[in-house]
Amino acid sequence: MKMRLTRRGVLLGGAASGLVSATIGLGWLRGAAVGYSVLSSGEVEIVEAISRVLFPPGIFSVHGGDGFTAKEVDRLLVSGFDVGTVNAFRYLLRAVQMGTLVSRARKFTGLSNEEAREVLAVWASDEPTPRRLASDSLKVVIGTAFFRRPEVIAEVGWGVPCLEAK
Repeated sequence: MKMRLTRRGVLLGGAASGLVSATIGLGWLRGAAVGYSVLSSGEVEIVEAISRVLFPPGIFSVHGGDGFTAKEVDRLLVSGFDVGTVNAFRYLLRAVQMGTLVSRARKFTGLSNEEAREVLAVWASDEPTPRRLASDSLKVVIGTAFFRRPEVIAEVGWGVPCLEAK
C-alpha cells in the first residue's frame, strides 16, 4: 500500500510538531537573572514592557518600564507566593510574550506602546474568561509590585502607621 502525502496530513503533522515544540519550549524555565531570585532576564524584560503600558509616564514622577518594577515583582514573588504559583506566573509572562507572535508577528517586548496597550486590552476583555483572569493576575502582581516601590509610596504619601517607628 502506497501512502500519499495529503494536505490534511501535512497540517496535522505540522500542528503536532508545533505543539510538541511549544510544550518543550514552555516546559523549561530559565534560571534567575543576575541580581534576581526568580525572574529570568527575558521575564524581566516582559515585566518591564507590561509595566510600561500599565504605568506610563505622566501619572507619577516614576513610571513602569523604567527598569525597577521587575525587581519589585521578583521580591514579591519570593516573599508572597509558593513555587507553583511563581512558576504559573512565569508561564503567564511567556504566554503574553509569545502570544503576539501569532497575532502581530512579533514578541510582546518588540511592540510599540500603542500595540502593547491593544494586546493588554484584548487580554482584559471579558471573553474568554480564562484569558481575562490571567490578565487580572498579571495586573495584580505587577500593580502591587509597582505600588510597593519606595519612590511610589513616598509620592502617593502612603504610610503604614502601625509599622512606622515611633
